[in-house]
Amino acid sequence: MTAIALAFALLCVVLLGPTPAQSTDAAGESQVEAAPEMTGGAGETPSQPPLEIHGFVQYNAALRPFRSGGYEAEWLKAETRAQLDLSRSSPELELRAKLDLLADPVTDEHTVDLREAYVNYYGRNLDLRIGKQIVTWGVGDLLFLTDVFPKDWTAFLTGAPVEYLKAGATAVRANYAVRGVDIEALVVPKFEPDNFPSPPRLAAFDPFPAAAARQRVLPGSALSDREVGLRVSRMLRDYSTSFYAFGGWDPRPSFAYDPATNTGTVSNRRLRMVGASTQGPVGKNLLSAEVAYYRTEDTAGTDPGTENPSVRTLVALERVLKDQRTVSAQLYQEWALKHGAYERTLPPGSRARDAVLSALTLRFRDSLRGDTVKPTVFAYYNFSEADYFVQAEVRRRLAEGAWWTVGLNVFGGRHGDSLFGQFNPNDNLYATVRYAF
Repeated sequence: MTAIALAFALLCVVLLGPTPAQSTDAAGESQVEAAPEMTGGAGETPSQPPLEIHGFVQYNAALRPFRSGGYEAEWLKAETRAQLDLSRSSPELELRAKLDLLADPVTDEHTVDLREAYVNYYGRNLDLRIGKQIVTWGVGDLLFLTDVFPKDWTAFLTGAPVEYLKAGATAVRANYAVRGVDIEALVVPKFEPDNFPSPPRLAAFDPFPAAAARQRVLPGSALSDREVGLRVSRMLRDYSTSFYAFGGWDPRPSFAYDPATNTGTVSNRRLRMVGASTQGPVGKNLLSAEVAYYRTEDTAGTDPGTENPSVRTLVALERVLKDQRTVSAQLYQEWALKHGAYERTLPPGSRARDAVLSALTLRFRDSLRGDTVKPTVFAYYNFSEADYFVQAEVRRRLAEGAWWTVGLNVFGGRHGDSLFGQFNPNDNLYATVRYAF
């Protein structure tokens, strides 16, 4: 934590630079000295762009309201968070840093989180962003096909604002625009894993025997371990269309158990992904579509602990019914390749997943009382595994920059190892209060 705080302080001093000097007049009032004008005369200093300071203070709590699956009714978190958002920009350069200070007596977590810290350079056709940043690909609503970048599922599934589902990755990202085509290339020197719920406070599936030792193995930081990505986008008629390619590490963990040492290993395997997405109007509806091919390390499908190669598709439709009342639906399907080999190599007694997974999501959004009250319901159902997730919340705006939210998360499924079935005991009520400045 000290190293992060020192790094952030150094970033502010070195990159953001000094603010205009202050002096005190005869009456004791603090005054800001005028910066020299940018006239181009010899010996004159160009004016510094102003330092913008924003942020918020927030309280976010989640409660398991009843005992379930051996887990007691208890507070899952009671988090106080303060964010400082600093930025300074000019026509060619932007410097920005977001620092979160976090204290939670329930989880005994007291940390400093440098969420973002980057430098933007804006050229005529080329833009560069270097540093820790949020990277988002694809068009899905809480369904990620081409977006293989870090996520914090623990925060999201315990009622954190949705912005905290995405985590930052240290990367170099370049955007080049030419003849209506946008080309984005990025390099991530070190893999950042997703954050998943885990015992003892949260229920999650564990494939290893209870008495087994456990170890977590992450990719290294050698040049060969870097991740690279490419996105090419342009408008095709009225449709915003993108093509994607990625080479790096699978955010989904792989599992291996060694009975000789009674040790379970959780690791991330290499992944190659290519995909495409498009989004545009169809009559009064907004149509979105996305497809991705995952080439995993288990190309033969014979390693039950590693995901098979797969093809994923998404088709979504959104429509505004009246005023700001909106409904949307997504149909998601995943085809596991080499499924026969996967079934033949499963350990005795293990459950085989279907070759084709099909899921449907529905979202309803409304805006009431002059846009100050916003109810939202999101529901996910997996037809293949009778797996479901429902999130319902109401947000109320109190004043400019101030709001509160109350909501609930419900999980379930036929199997204890399915995506949301494993979280069945984690049903929770949550609340958030935020004041931004």
